Amino acid sequence: MTEALTATEWQGGDLRALGERPYLDLGTCINRYGPPTSVGSALRAVDIRSLRAHPYDAEELFLSAYADYLGIGTGDLVAGRGITEFIRLLSAHFPASRTAVVTPDYTDSIRWIANHVGPSGGGPETVESRADRVADAMRRYDCVLLSNPNNPLGLYVPAETLAAICRDNPDATLIVDEAYIDFADGGAQRSMIWSGLGNVVVLLSPNKLFGIAGTRTGVMWTPDAKLRAAIRGRQLNWSISGLDAIVAAEALRNTGWAAHSRSRLLATADRMEALLRARYPVVGTGVPVHYRFVHTEDAEREHQRLLRHGVVVRVFSGAQPGRVSGLRITAPTEGEYPVLAAALRAD
Repeated sequence: MTEALTATEWQGGDLRALGERPYLDLGTCINRYGPPTSVGSALRAVDIRSLRAHPYDAEELFLSAYADYLGIGTGDLVAGRGITEFIRLLSAHFPASRTAVVTPDYTDSIRWIANHVGPSGGGPETVESRADRVADAMRRYDCVLLSNPNNPLGLYVPAETLAAICRDNPDATLIVDEAYIDFADGGAQRSMIWSGLGNVVVLLSPNKLFGIAGTRTGVMWTPDAKLRAAIRGRQLNWSISGLDAIVAAEALRNTGWAAHSRSRLLATADRMEALLRARYPVVGTGVPVHYRFVHTEDAEREHQRLLRHGVVVRVFSGAQPGRVSGLRITAPTEGEYPVLAAALRAD
């Protein structure tokens, strides 16, 4: 690795400075079974002449496919270049002094939102402690953002719990980043899009489940027509590229593939959890996602040890704003599992 950056400053999945040695990359939370093979077929079928024109129908293609996948209409959706774009646009739309993020959270959330409502200490966080902080934040701020299931801890606050908090705070807006909701039991049916509440914004993307983070596709859902119009007004032209739309739409049609790969990945995550608990004193358990968080003050050292055995994980430092110290480790495929198991058992 370069001397300029420590592991805690690296984004998950960025292995460019590690040299040519092959590594098992468990530092990013993408489904390692993806994308579906039909995506490759769809790309090979693209008429190269179609790239000459602007992507006039790309947004419609993507939104239609995503709405069908979610089981909703397209009317309350805005298409964008991944969840990250919406985090930036929403943070610019709402007054900075009146906006907060419940931490720990996603990199861009804590980067673009200055007010952090973090844990008070005293041990690993729980679903209940996160819910309590959401309620506290909504009483104190006009706009509150959280990832749910949480990145990096994996904790999921039930939608009905969040809905009750929103009803108690009708003048505040809750933005829920649901990048990993597809991995939870019930998937999108556990989303806040079913809350029926006007003070809720939901951010969704097929990138994680379908293994297509190389495309930048996502949606913002809200019944607030004025907010939808305001965010559209902040977007650049051509919010979705033609090729991104083709990839995402084809992936979203593969619900059978998604269910099968999700089931395999979650099973491997449970096996991985048992290995992690045998090595580390404090591991996040009972989470509905395909990654686990290891609470450790020696995150950098553990990262380096695993790196020597060919495995890359995501490193977090509690000294950084909006972070807790530890490792986030994504479940490998069944074929990759022995590599991780050997690395965890090694000295």
